[in-house]
Amino acid sequence: MRAPATTKYDAHHRVLSKTYGALADLRRELSDSREAVAQRGEILSQLSACTDSQRAWLLLEDYFEKLSLSRRDFPGEDWWPRLIAAKDKARLEQLAFLFLRSHRPLPTELLPYANLDHFAEVEEAEHEQRLMLELEKWLFPPAPAHLDSPRAALRIVCRPIAESETPARHKLGVQFQLFRPRTGEKCKTLTEVIELTTRAAHERELFQPADWEFIQWLAETHAGRSDGE
Repeated sequence: MRAPATTKYDAHHRVLSKTYGALADLRRELSDSREAVAQRGEILSQLSACTDSQRAWLLLEDYFEKLSLSRRDFPGEDWWPRLIAAKDKARLEQLAFLFLRSHRPLPTELLPYANLDHFAEVEEAEHEQRLMLELEKWLFPPAPAHLDSPRAALRIVCRPIAESETPARHKLGVQFQLFRPRTGEKCKTLTEVIELTTRAAHERELFQPADWEFIQWLAETHAGRSDGE
């Protein structure tokens, strides 16, 4: 497996940490020019007040670019909805949390928004939520997914049929088309479709869950009726 490439941002701060040790944070602040910090701070100011999600996304990309980063350096899909849902200072706090979750040093302009106590509380709450979800899956495991692709399918074809005596009136004609790889697609009556539920248990495994749910509904609501009704 190919190791992920180290970003210029990470490499720079790693060198600072190894070289200056406990003084690395101070050295980071000193190494940043006032102009660079001011430019990034202005982008953050616009981002915090932006109400358009597309423009906010572009502002964030611009901010990452000035740090030699990109959104691909922050894995996951849940951080952007959280960030865009927040407003003003809370949005910048979410951005600071994003750096902390990725174990990246905070840029100078983000330091005032890094509430470490709040971050610890959020992390603990998310950890407890993950434990609860895992416990629910253990207590109530989901139904096993099909290991093989479905080998049968049910297709419903509906068409309007004009009544012979009053052509202006129509009734709905329903046709059940059952597909199997060996026999192809064949038209089945309502009774024949309902009879699928009385066959061997493995018959259910041949269909997609949604198809079989519909077949069961037919059996429960139309059992005992003739095909002409």
